[in-house]
Amino acid sequence: MTNCPFTGLSGCRGDCCNWLVLTGEWVPVTSGESDTKVYRRGDGAAYAKVAPASGIDALRGERDRVAWLAGTGIPGAEVLEWSESGDGRACLVTSAVAGVAAVELPPDARPKAVERLAGMLRRLHDLDVAACPFVRPLGSVFGQAEDVVRRGAVNPQFLRDEWRRERPEDLLARLESELPYAEERAAGDLVVCHGDACLPNFLFDPDSLEITGLIDLGRLGVADRYADLALTAVQLVDEWDLDPAGFLTAYGLPDPDRRRLDVYMLLDPLTWG
Repeated sequence: MTNCPFTGLSGCRGDCCNWLVLTGEWVPVTSGESDTKVYRRGDGAAYAKVAPASGIDALRGERDRVAWLAGTGIPGAEVLEWSESGDGRACLVTSAVAGVAAVELPPDARPKAVERLAGMLRRLHDLDVAACPFVRPLGSVFGQAEDVVRRGAVNPQFLRDEWRRERPEDLLARLESELPYAEERAAGDLVVCHGDACLPNFLFDPDSLEITGLIDLGRLGVADRYADLALTAVQLVDEWDLDPAGFLTAYGLPDPDRRRLDVYMLLDPLTWG
């Protein structure tokens, strides 16, 4: 009998996912878009992610990003446990972040929450770029999109209505034509980006509306600030039916580069597949 790759949990016979459920101490979390399985501990104080062999590198990268961000003063989770088991899986356990996801806030809380979102992104983007060991250049992100389109794996649910009427290959070609412009404008303006700055990844104290932490950091790295701003702006429209102008003004960009925003608004949904 081998030990389960979680502190204090003995008796795992190899299949960590099934064992976690059978103990009754961990509850499956159904949200998420990847093959990595997520579990919440019964007391709510920790989360476990279990990745298959194909996802170990990505989960290892998320582990390192969580640990790095925890040392910057930006609120978020802490790494509690990491191991790679004999069944070809990797397991990451992190502390839970208190609060509720931004997307769950009631309408009357949203104006103040928008200001807090802008302030937190600004705080993240003001971190020392030289101290961040992770990079996410536009070219590599476009490469992800190329792979997703090539495999026919674009999820139409992530696309806006007008984009669904076009072939993914045509959307990709449009993006490729815009890459030189976006790369030129981003040069000298690179920041530490969250990489997946959507509303579910910002947690709030529902009473004070202070942000309690950032989660899902697998794409964190030095990149164009517009990568984060575009995704948050889209979410404010799609989830809260709000004009993102107030968010961008609160961030410090009352007159943003609309062309650059458009590049990242289209690029992100093509990278998930």
